[in-house]
Amino acid sequence: MEPTARTISALLADTTTSPAELADAVAWCYDDEALPLLLPLIRHHDARVRRAVAQALPSVLGEAAPDDTVRALLVLSNDPDDDVRDWACFALGTQLSEVDAPVLRDALVVRLDDPHDDTRCEALLGLARRRDERILPVLQERLARDNVFSLEIDAAGALGHPSLHTLVRGHLSGWDDDVVARVCAALRLTDPDGVGDDLLDGLAEWFAGGAPHASDDDRYWWTVTLQLLEHAEYRAPEIAEQVHARLAGEARATSLMLGSRLAQLAGDHGWWRWSPTY
Repeated sequence: MEPTARTISALLADTTTSPAELADAVAWCYDDEALPLLLPLIRHHDARVRRAVAQALPSVLGEAAPDDTVRALLVLSNDPDDDVRDWACFALGTQLSEVDAPVLRDALVVRLDDPHDDTRCEALLGLARRRDERILPVLQERLARDNVFSLEIDAAGALGHPSLHTLVRGHLSGWDDDVVARVCAALRLTDPDGVGDDLLDGLAEWFAGGAPHASDDDRYWWTVTLQLLEHAEYRAPEIAEQVHARLAGEARATSLMLGSRLAQLAGDHGWWRWSPTY
């Protein structure tokens, strides 16, 4: 059973509760009502508890305004413990990527020189998701190295600057299977010529074939598209418009496309053709 606000409250009230026990409960808590109980724990003496708080805060935010949570995570992003900073930067950079403010960006910029690799990379990706141009020279320098981290490749894709395309191309090999698709996505997202006619044609054919009811074999281009949009959702209008143009005159396929997740994401980013009535 997942820990609840009542569970956390009882552990905090019990003087025999160990930091390890409290940390385990906090880390796996998804109860929105626990938020006010977790916020004060950013000052807990044990790093395991602070790390758990950084891990849990996005999960218990619910419908609450993010201000207090962001402020707490900003404190944790400067924690002396590596894992705490890592989780805080992941929360700020990726899990709360829809939240944007100068103070948040500036805190992530500070972490670009963090001695901890994962923390540094999470900060980089968080800024890339917000398309903060300050990271462009940082990415150019890091991708010019022989060895790079996969999160740095993800950041290049999220930023999508054409100057990174050749640098990403230099790192296409040597990855585990689960990373290959992300690297290929970054290559498309940084391509100065766009995401690729093969992708756009494939998507159009998928919708023409009855998507989302087409056979699994035809889902390939949809899967590739989702990989692109995972880190660069703002590219959805561009993709949607070009697929829509390829479906001109095909009423059924166009209707499927306009009612798809792609069209909805494009609408969230200002695509004028999308309507919630679809």
